[in-house]
Amino acid sequence: MRSFTLILSIAFMLLASCAKEKNSAEVIQKKEIDLQMIDAYEQGLTALEEQDGLTAAKKFTEAELLFPQSIWAPRAALMSAYSYYSNEYYSDSIYEIERFLKTYPGHPRTDYAYYFLAINYYDQIIDETKDLGSILKSKEYFEYVLNNYPTTDYAVDSKFKLELINEILASKEMYLARYYFDKEK
Repeated sequence: MRSFTLILSIAFMLLASCAKEKNSAEVIQKKEIDLQMIDAYEQGLTALEEQDGLTAAKKFTEAELLFPQSIWAPRAALMSAYSYYSNEYYSDSIYEIERFLKTYPGHPRTDYAYYFLAINYYDQIIDETKDLGSILKSKEYFEYVLNNYPTTDYAVDSKFKLELINEILASKEMYLARYYFDKEK
């Protein structure tokens, strides 16, 4: 009976010690993920300062994926979009912004995301002789910012940019009229 009690108490102690080791391992692993996320974010900032937008975007995306529940995850998503934008990878930047808007719909920086989306399209406008796609998309998003976030600084700039876009659209109409006039059609 005494050996049974001894074996039972040793087994109980082993189980208790294993459970404690597992909890401490989880805490250590969680801290490591937090630190990895912070390191990735800082590496992204460093790469952005060195004007290496592609590396920065990858690091910001990595930071977001490492700890998506963190308050830094949405910021990392926007920074990834900005990193692409800084290297004029507009389609990648637009993709990141749209992903941000779907993933974090109620985030306080949603106004900035829509404004930044409009800026991405606006910066693709070359002149009135080119495709209307980026002109119309930028107009759509600037109007969205103006209508949904009228008290922000983004609305002020959106209003100014809309005036410029309307001038570009008028130039487009003049360009088309001259073209058809020259062709006598």
